[in-house]
Amino acid sequence: MGVLSRFERRLEGMVEGAFARAFKSELQPVEVASAVQREMDDRAAIVAQGRTLVPNDFVVEIAETDFDRLEVYADSLGVELATLAREHAREQGYSFVGPVRMRFEGVPDLTTGTFRIRSGVIRGTTVEGGEIRRPASDLPHMPGSFGGRPRLLVSGPEPGPDGSSQRTYELNAPVTMLGRGTDCDLRLVDPGVSRHHAELRVEDGEVVLVDLGSTNGTFVNGQPVRRVTLADGTQVTLGRTTLVFRRDGIY
Repeated sequence: MGVLSRFERRLEGMVEGAFARAFKSELQPVEVASAVQREMDDRAAIVAQGRTLVPNDFVVEIAETDFDRLEVYADSLGVELATLAREHAREQGYSFVGPVRMRFEGVPDLTTGTFRIRSGVIRGTTVEGGEIRRPASDLPHMPGSFGGRPRLLVSGPEPGPDGSSQRTYELNAPVTMLGRGTDCDLRLVDPGVSRHHAELRVEDGEVVLVDLGSTNGTFVNGQPVRRVTLADGTQVTLGRTTLVFRRDGIY
């Protein structure tokens, strides 16, 4: 089964056909997905022997009427399009320098059912040498639709330059991938961490930790887990890196 076919299959099972009802216009998610693949192919650049770099940041511009219709599904569709981009990159041998991001913008100069794609190469956030490095070129995240300011207190195997070993990483996306790979949302430079080690998913207002089949496992409060809902103060261990989940009270 090809990348586009898998995308369509996943889309069919989402929100019980809500996408089909939302897209009564000529705008079809599979056409957007195909355009994302073409954008990656057209902008692929060989930067070293055996390494071809492609964009990792995508903006899908659509008509304002379509954006109003799509807005409630934008996060879910963005996650699926990002998955498609990673699968296409894996099949084609492409590389990213940061996490794959997909977002939608409504623009006045497009008519219903039409769209265009902008893309760029933006580095992600890396934990290394006791520091969290956030590139100046990185785009600011908008707060998510879930409350309590969920965040991770990250402690690596080495202290930072100021002697402290703990740094804060805000969780403000529906899915946050953790791992050693350059396409992770939070890249952990730790030999005990797999390339795609785990994900943090926001489900029904809760933050759920899911192990992605990592080599060395994911541990919560010292116990190996595959999937668990995180509570304030939960300690997560990946390799030699410790993450403490914090979330303020929700009223």
